[in-house]
Amino acid sequence: MPRDAAATRARILAAAVEEFAQFGEAGARIDRIAEIAGANKRSIYVYFGNKDGLFDATLVHVIDAMTTEVPLTETDLPGYAGRLFDYLLEHPEGWRLSMWRQLERPASGPDDSPIFARKIKAMHRSSAPKTGLPPTDLIALVMALTVAWFINPTALLTADGADIGSPARIATHRAALVEAARRICEPQSVESAGAHPGNQHRAKPSKGRSESQLK
Repeated sequence: MPRDAAATRARILAAAVEEFAQFGEAGARIDRIAEIAGANKRSIYVYFGNKDGLFDATLVHVIDAMTTEVPLTETDLPGYAGRLFDYLLEHPEGWRLSMWRQLERPASGPDDSPIFARKIKAMHRSSAPKTGLPPTDLIALVMALTVAWFINPTALLTADGADIGSPARIATHRAALVEAARRICEPQSVESAGAHPGNQHRAKPSKGRSESQLK
């Protein structure tokens, strides 16, 4: 691709990231993207085919950058949570586009399933002490904790009077996030294994005593 064409495509993609992150695919406008990029609408269709194609390319661009910069470390999920939180603070388009993807076109963008499958298989095979939680759910919970800061109401995050934009407040939340992830990932003790919901059974009445006597 000639240098000018590559530069134009890059500008369109950068403008699309901004537009789709704010409005999603349904609310985004090709004419606004063209204006921001300093390109004509025809060039968008030449490089990306249509609006769906541009949205797909935008998702691939943003999500691939995020997973490359912050790879999922299944052996250190608390550390991963902290690093992903830092990245999303600097690149809010990462979590915004991920949410638009789930809302509008879950099948679009890069296919993450092979990566997750490898990580989950590695966790199953690991000799490290087990948490008692299925690896899929463990990863999902840690990722949900990580984005909680970005998706919860401002009214909640400021209910204690704190300035959510202050470095001190952000650092406090980051520390809480990493600690929460650490606790979820703690190895399960023998005692707690017996208390797992799947292992709980209702006590049966003793012989010679009716169930009503036990209530």
